[in-house]
Order: sequence, then structure tokens, then C-alpha cells
Amino acid sequence: MLTRLEIRLVGRSRADMEALEALLRSQGGIEVTLRQLINGSVDPLEGVETLPDALVLMVGECWEAELMALCERPVGERPPLLVVGPKGNVELIRLAMRAGARDYFSPPIDDGEIGRFLREIVRDRREEQARPGASLTAVINAKGGSGASLVAANLAHRLAVEGKECALVDLDVQFGSLPLYFNLTPDHGLVQALDAADSLDSLAMSAYVQPHESGLGLLASSPEDRVILSEVPEIRVEQLLHVLGLDHEEVVVDLPRWINGATACVLERADRVLMVMQQSVAHLHDAQRLRDILVHELGMPPSRLAVVVNRYDKRNDVSLGAIVDALPGLPIHTLPNDYRHASQSINVGSPLIDLARKAPLTRALKALAISLATPREPPVPARRWSLRLWNRTQH
Repeated sequence: MLTRLEIRLVGRSRADMEALEALLRSQGGIEVTLRQLINGSVDPLEGVETLPDALVLMVGECWEAELMALCERPVGERPPLLVVGPKGNVELIRLAMRAGARDYFSPPIDDGEIGRFLREIVRDRREEQARPGASLTAVINAKGGSGASLVAANLAHRLAVEGKECALVDLDVQFGSLPLYFNLTPDHGLVQALDAADSLDSLAMSAYVQPHESGLGLLASSPEDRVILSEVPEIRVEQLLHVLGLDHEEVVVDLPRWINGATACVLERADRVLMVMQQSVAHLHDAQRLRDILVHELGMPPSRLAVVVNRYDKRNDVSLGAIVDALPGLPIHTLPNDYRHASQSINVGSPLIDLARKAPLTRALKALAISLATPREPPVPARRWSLRLWNRTQH
């Protein structure tokens, strides 16, 4: 290990902890602090003043109370977590996910498993230390067809027109449509950039980012690309975002409505997430479900979330008040129902500010961009969501 890590190892069996301690120390550069839970003690972080680089919890018969003690802590007060426990207990694994576990191991643990976990912690620390100042906005449909791509395209274009160095990423590698919004046809695009992500620098990235006359840089799939999102490694998406952040002040990502490792790593990095919906009971139901996934399963602070109600009509049966009541505490932005201009913009490949500068929809998108530019308190980092851990609950 090239970076020294402080690991807190907690459990009830002294013998089991000492065996795992030896395995951790064998990786090199590891300082391990042991704490044995005895009697009624259940909080693995009790008495901790400075959070360790990682917490390794060897759960015992009181696993529910031990994990709930972690769940009750604010996300920003939980270190990266590895849970060690018996095989086959789906409820235990699910609760470990809620507590923010990166992974779940069952004895016997080998060098490869523990080494991978430690390398991820080191990588994350380095990324945090080197993280650029680019602001990341993720846009996602609460229900399919709500208009997230329209919002992402015109929001990013507005930022570029206002003089920001902005990159727009269409992460829908199969059905992404953002090039149509700018009358562009990617040649070497997103899929090729992902393939080369581990060797990219700012100069190399410019070969994949397609420039628009506004100064906006678009990164999207080429028409001939044949890949599905589940085949995209999470680490490649992280590397891509890192390099994009080096040369841009703003990065806007249009996400497909599918939560997996690739999309989750964008969501966890995002300074803000815009959930786009329309006024119907079905849209409202899905918006609530998406909010719950982001907050309770991915551990995202609600302060990072906002709702965009597209094609808003004050006479609709699903009123703005009903949406506010169903999604309490989340900022609500509305975009008027301007289907004619929205459709024309896509059909001719011209952003709204160029096509209809004074249209109500264009003005509403400008107001949305301004509201997002308002200085905010630094967000609390969301916990890393482990797709491996999620998959273990599905079998």
C-alpha cells in the first residue's frame, strides 16, 4: 500500500478479530485499531472522535442493533464500511447496504478480497484530494419520457452561453438522443472514451468530446456503437468524470432511468440531481420511488435533490401543491407546457435560446440555470454504493 490507512476493526470475537487484523496488516501500510463489543454495547463507532479511513465490522448475533446504530448516524459521519458476516442472510446484507457498506465478505476471507477493498479506499482518498472544482449536475427522468434530455441539453447550453466551460455527457449508451438537440453526429464518442478511460488525460479527451458552436462540449455515443450500460465498468465512468472535471467548470450528465453501478457513481459524485417529472399520478408515484432509492439506498443527502416539473399546467388535477406534499423538503422548479417550441428545437437541432429566446420555456430554463448557480454549502459526500453488494441480495 502506498498510502497509510487507519482501519477500525470491530467485533465480538477476539480470536476472529485478531485473525482478520493479521490479514489487514499483511497488506502493508495499515494501522488497525481493535474494539471488542461486549455486553450491551452495539455502536461500532462509540467514542470515536476522528473517523477512521475505513470501518470493518464483524457482525455477531446482535447484527441488527449494530448496523442500525450506523444507520442512525448522518451519512457524513460514517466512514467507508466493510461488513463481515455469515453467508446467505439476505436481510443482514440489505441492512448492511442501508448502513453504507461498500462490500460484504463471509469467512474465510482471502488476500484478494481484502486487498481489493483497501485499494478502493486508497483510490477514493486520492480522488478526493485531487478532485477538481467542476460542478456536476445529474439529470434523470422520474418516469420515462418526462423530458430529462431536453432539460439537460438546454441547461448545459445555457451554461456555455453564459461563459462557463461546460461538458454535456449522454450516458444512455444505447438510446442517447442528445446529439439531435445540437445537430451533431458523434464519430469517436462516449464508448470509445470509456474504453480508453484508464489512459485518458485532458488532451486525449478532446478527441472524444465534440464541440458545439456555443463552446459546449458534447460526449455521446456514436450511431454504430453496440454496448449496454450494464457492460460499462463503474471505474471507467469515475475516470471519465475525473478527466472531464480537469478542463471544465460545469459537467452536466443526462442519465438513463436505470440505477446500476455506472449511474450510481455519477449520482454519488453529483453536486445536484434534477429529477424530471410531469403532472400525473404515475409520474408522482415514480418520483417518490426514485427519491427513496436515492436517499435511502444510495445514501444521498436530500439537500442535493431538486424536482423539475416539465410541461407544467396550473389547471392539471395533479397540482403543484400535491407535488410539494408528496415530495416534502425538495425544491420544485416548473417548466411551462411549450410543446411547439420544444419539438421544433429537437427537430431542427437548435437549442431553445437560439430558436426562441423569448419563449416562456426558454425563460424558465434560464431561471433554472440561475437557481443552480446560487452558491451552496459544500454537500456531504454520499456513500459509495456497491453493485456487488446489491447483487448478493438478488440470489
